[in-house]
Amino acid sequence: MAKPTSPPEETDDNHPTLESLADRLGTPEPGLLEALLDGTTGSQLVERGRQIASSRVLTDMRRLYATAHACWSSASKDKREKLRGFSPELLALAVEQALALERMLEAHESAGQKKDAARATKDAALRDALSRALLLRDQAYEVLRGVGGSGKEPREELAQAYGTAEDPAALARGLTQLAALGKRYLAQKKGPLAVRARLMRLDQDYVERLEETARELTQAAKTAAARPAGQKVTSGDLDRADGINLILLEQIVRVFERANEQDPTIPRLVPIATRRLFSRSSRKKATGAPSGGTTGAPSGGNAGAPSGGATGGTPLAEDDPLDDDGAPV
Repeated sequence: MAKPTSPPEETDDNHPTLESLADRLGTPEPGLLEALLDGTTGSQLVERGRQIASSRVLTDMRRLYATAHACWSSASKDKREKLRGFSPELLALAVEQALALERMLEAHESAGQKKDAARATKDAALRDALSRALLLRDQAYEVLRGVGGSGKEPREELAQAYGTAEDPAALARGLTQLAALGKRYLAQKKGPLAVRARLMRLDQDYVERLEETARELTQAAKTAAARPAGQKVTSGDLDRADGINLILLEQIVRVFERANEQDPTIPRLVPIATRRLFSRSSRKKATGAPSGGTTGAPSGGNAGAPSGGATGGTPLAEDDPLDDDGAPV
């Protein structure tokens, strides 16, 4: 008898969206997810989910859940019997969790983009503050050098106040020290130093400008170094949600796999984006021969006695086409 022809793999680009599926299926009853995850720890969910990008999980769920819904909606009583392990309630829960993952991913990516933009703005503000502070510090050095005169002691004091610009804090400290030296010079109202101060246009406004620039630089550095407020959706949150969705997807895929073995007109749900988390055995079903594909005596053993203790003529159990080794872990 000719082997029944399986329906073509689902490739329709006009599948209903997750939102429209949710409208058709309705809201799942409270407590279903908790019951399904009973005995599964949060760390186990995270471990499953971190193996694959959320976007890839969503890609398969959008396609496969639409196919599952279409199949169930048009299935006869006999076909639904072959789909034991699947229910509209299970699909409704799966769709709900898929939508939750979709929203979480959008929020996570949006927050990341905003964080990158904020970081760029803060870095630009710090660069601008550093540039202005460096220019002002070098100018102040020349002004105070002219006011202090050519004596050894004033030059050493100026060099000490000038400091370094190895980091924003050092540069701000140098500006503050130069401002303090300028105040000391301005305190002398008479004599050659006071005359030089007038010639160099050293005044209180200039000293205050040095202090203000130092404060602005310090604040810009603090702002740039500050950690952003915690994201509402973390990578761990996404991994956990991925783990939940993989459990639901696996259950539905496996049920349809078994149903297809009974009735090839029931479509297989073939993961594509998540295919590396699912494996199908490459071995064909046993046809009455012992494992190894020969009908003669196993090499090195008694004729008619298959290895492993099986009785003669009884095939070994076939490999699970969705072996747990290849299921999401």
